[in-house]
Amino acid sequence: MKKFALMALLGMALLAQGIFAAEVEFLEDSSGLTNGTYLQNVPKPSKPYNIANITRTLMNAHWVKNKDGFEAAAKHYGVNGNVFAVQSEADVMDQANILDTIIERKFDAIAVSPITEQNLLPSLRKATEAGIVIINIDTAEILEADAKANNITLTSFIGSNNYEAGVIAAQFMSDQFGSKTAEVAVIEGMPGDTCAIDRTNGFTEKAKELPNLKLVASQTARWDRLQALEVTTGILRANPDIRGIYCNNDTMVLGAMQAATDLGYTILTSDNLDKAGEPKTLIIIGNDGIPEALESVRDGALTGTIAQKPYLMGYAAIEAAIMALEGQAPEAKIATPIKLVLKNDWK
Repeated sequence: MKKFALMALLGMALLAQGIFAAEVEFLEDSSGLTNGTYLQNVPKPSKPYNIANITRTLMNAHWVKNKDGFEAAAKHYGVNGNVFAVQSEADVMDQANILDTIIERKFDAIAVSPITEQNLLPSLRKATEAGIVIINIDTAEILEADAKANNITLTSFIGSNNYEAGVIAAQFMSDQFGSKTAEVAVIEGMPGDTCAIDRTNGFTEKAKELPNLKLVASQTARWDRLQALEVTTGILRANPDIRGIYCNNDTMVLGAMQAATDLGYTILTSDNLDKAGEPKTLIIIGNDGIPEALESVRDGALTGTIAQKPYLMGYAAIEAAIMALEGQAPEAKIATPIKLVLKNDWK
């Protein structure tokens, strides 16, 4: 019963995301594709390659969009695209076991979205030894040093520029505060996760360059909504003059929103950003563009979210794999676009 309830909630979230896409061009799946392609000079496959996508839980709308893009590209190019997902973000061993099975089935290429930077390293070494093309998608980017130490050959990493996402959030806040100096805070993701590290560093390093931003707190909430509620509550009680908060993902921003509202803060939107820096007001920015956060932005409950394009990540994974299998060299780092989505993006 619990599983069916979760699937129903996911279905409603995806329906909502479809509605948002119809209203905001950037959120459309096809936005970024030109004549059915994302990468340039993708050759026609010489045979129907078997390409696997070992992803994370499909209870998360982000990974469903990744799956959709992967399957759409496989159909467009005439290859076999198979998606394999775990049940939850805690299933690190199950994900490794799935990958081991895929290696035994002799797939031509695999796209992986590891749950952590470490959990798939032994299996990816086996894949390299078997001559399988490896594409790393999105979060938990496998570090070059780890790949080298484990004799893993990675063809490409495909994902958002997470450092730039943090920079965008800091610059936006600075622009709104103008001549006012404002205290700001970061709610970090999972410690050690390269995605969380990059987003935090992008924000904090940019904030140091901006004379009107003063970073007074940066704490982890481990990608968790309830922890974000608790952490944000503690930060705001200790630093009541904070006027801006950047959360490393949207799950946490929903908890931060609740904390701010419970403590009597007004969360600003594009309707009233002229009040930025005033007492008991907050600019709150999330990251990812999940349906619930987008709904909050549209309805005036959240300042903004830096939306990603997981559909394009899945799509580009097929293209990069085909290029490698046909003897071409796709770029080692393939960036997909991001955009700060505000209430006034809904016309």
